[in-house]
Amino acid sequence: MEMDFMEMDFIIVHGSPGNGKSTLSRMLNEHLKSPYFEFGWIPEFRSLTPSLDISQAAEEQLSFENLILVAKNYNCHGFKNIILTDLNDIRMLDIHQIFKGYRYIILTLYSDNDDIIKQRVLTRDNGNEYKDWETSVAMNALIKSREKLPNEYRIENSGQHPETALQLMLELMAAHEPADADDINVIEQREYYYSYIDHTQGD
Repeated sequence: MEMDFMEMDFIIVHGSPGNGKSTLSRMLNEHLKSPYFEFGWIPEFRSLTPSLDISQAAEEQLSFENLILVAKNYNCHGFKNIILTDLNDIRMLDIHQIFKGYRYIILTLYSDNDDIIKQRVLTRDNGNEYKDWETSVAMNALIKSREKLPNEYRIENSGQHPETALQLMLELMAAHEPADADDINVIEQREYYYSYIDHTQGD
């Protein structure tokens, strides 16, 4: 599976739960021997310090900023192909600004089979306790319906073997040419992106 490709600064692996983000991110990590971060690894303040007065939205914002700081620090020290995954879907609209001037790629996994998403969400054994397959199916539908972001590629991952999906990821990286991301209208696109933050609870 060896091939030549231009190194990325950052590789964002995205998609709704049940589409193989963690599996393929780990495989990329093993293949590229590069840093790999899941958003869920960033400390959750409310679970570590339950007495802390912080809203869900503020907690997510701090955790996201911390993750980006860590990733950029690795890049500053010469690391390439830094893999980030499990970001809140609506955060995809921030990527073009956060990584402006960097070489990055978004690899978005989706499925054309809702039953496969349901099965994967309910039966996975990777330690992830998320079981809301209906929300995952709805988010998957949103992803399929919206326009692609600059530097985003989509991979249908409902039936193919993980090694096949990994090969396709590497091929996309090999052929990737960075796109100009200055013309994104974030406000117009927000309705096509999902956020798990509940803004009705005083956040």
